[in-house]
Amino acid sequence: MRKDKFYEGSIHRDFRKKNLLKINLILIGIFSIITLIAIGAVFNLANASKNAPRPPILSNIVDIGLNQTAEIIFWVLLEVVIIPFIVINIIVHLYLTAYTKNFTYQVSEDNIIIRHGVFTRTKVTIPFIRIQNINVLSGLFDRFFNLYTVKIETAGASGSVSGGTSSTFRPEGLIPGIKEPDIIEDKINQMMSKHSKVPTGLQDKIFKPEELAFDNFISYILSKMREGEKLKTNITTLRERVNLTVGKLAAKVGVPEQTIRYLEEGRYNPSLTLAYKIAQELNCKIEDLFELA
Repeated sequence: MRKDKFYEGSIHRDFRKKNLLKINLILIGIFSIITLIAIGAVFNLANASKNAPRPPILSNIVDIGLNQTAEIIFWVLLEVVIIPFIVINIIVHLYLTAYTKNFTYQVSEDNIIIRHGVFTRTKVTIPFIRIQNINVLSGLFDRFFNLYTVKIETAGASGSVSGGTSSTFRPEGLIPGIKEPDIIEDKINQMMSKHSKVPTGLQDKIFKPEELAFDNFISYILSKMREGEKLKTNITTLRERVNLTVGKLAAKVGVPEQTIRYLEEGRYNPSLTLAYKIAQELNCKIEDLFELA
């Protein structure tokens, strides 16, 4: 384990078993309906024309003690139900095996990194300063295998994603197939507590009755979150004024480059601690970072 990794893990192999069980139950239901329809259709055909010629697929079959109707039912079930069921199971098993193997997560000093995907590999980076809540879920099938899903709720835009496109319907901080969710929950809470501490300089400068920066910052951020609008920032101008690149500024304040880009584009609502760190590096006041209306 590298020094910058605080904790890392992967999906438990029972995650594959759980999903295979779910999919097989669905397939059994679907193919049962298909079987009933196929048998009904064959009997209707037999009753309508008992002297109908044998299908080409049965032309070379020897007499195995079954009448023509039974033979037709057998081959229909084999080709329409049994073979597709086996093929689908093999494909799903291979896919779930690869997905389980490729899904990993890491808790570092500054963020959570989640990697997943089979055909398209995706890397999601979630800074701790954006995490608002952690939920531990366990569905009906999860309880059969003692599995849990950790759902990390974040503020602002989606996390930094590389190697693929993010899904609208999949939360960015979703870690399924966990046996001991308390461990990762405790690790994340520890780092969240660490990153949520207000620096001493911030307390001395901001939390005074005569200072309006704190009130302006909070009211502006909350108003934009309610309205669903993008933040209007001056960070790009201020950053260029002190000759800092996006990468250098991100390194100085301890966040991924994508976080700074989102912030400059107004797509990310920062924490007060992050705003203070950026203001320090850009040698300005917090209220100067935003176009406060």
